[in-house]
Amino acid sequence: MSTKSPGKTREKLVSAAMELFARNGFDKTTVDEIVAKAGVAKGTFYLYFRSKDDLIKEIAFEVMPIMAMPSLGDPYITVSYPNLGDYLIQLGREFLEFYSENYRAEIFFHMLSIRKRMKGIDEIYSQSCSELLREGARRITAYVKVGFEDALIAFQMFIASLMHYLHSRECLGFSDEHYLQKVVPVIINNLKIASSL
Repeated sequence: MSTKSPGKTREKLVSAAMELFARNGFDKTTVDEIVAKAGVAKGTFYLYFRSKDDLIKEIAFEVMPIMAMPSLGDPYITVSYPNLGDYLIQLGREFLEFYSENYRAEIFFHMLSIRKRMKGIDEIYSQSCSELLREGARRITAYVKVGFEDALIAFQMFIASLMHYLHSRECLGFSDEHYLQKVVPVIINNLKIASSL
C-alpha cells in the first residue's frame, strides 16, 4: 500500500508547474518537465489533470487579483477598518504580500500575455476581474457617498496602480508601505472630487 498522499502529489505537481511557468512561460513548459520537477511519473500527471491546459486554468484562477485580497470577502470590514484609507491600505498590503510569494506575479503577467489566445483563461480573467472590481466598488460605497460608477473607476485605478507598482517597484525604490501611504490618498481625493460634482 502506498503511503503517498494524493493531496501531496497534486500539490507537488502544481508547485513544480508554477515554478516552471514563472520561469519559462506556459507555452515553453512541457508536461515532461513538470513531472520531472515534481518527481512523479508522467501517468501520475493525468490522474490529476486532463491536460496541461487544465492545469494552466487552475493556476490562472489561483493567481488572480481577487485571490490576493481576502478582506474583500469580510462582511464586517467597516467595523475592522473604520475609514476607507485604512481599508485600502490593508487591501494593498494583502495584494503585495500575495504576489511576493510562489511565483504568482510572474505567472499572472504570463497569463495576461496569452489570455486572448486561450479562451478558458480569458473567461477566468474576465469573470474574476469583473467580480473584483464590482466587490471593490461596493466596499468603497460603504465608506463614501459616491455613485457606483465613480467607485468602480476609483477601485480600478487602485488595482491598476498596484499592478503597475508590482511590475516596476524596483524603478521607484520605495518600500511597499511607503507606496501605499502615497497612493491611497490619491484614490481618496479622486473620490472626494467625484462626490462633490
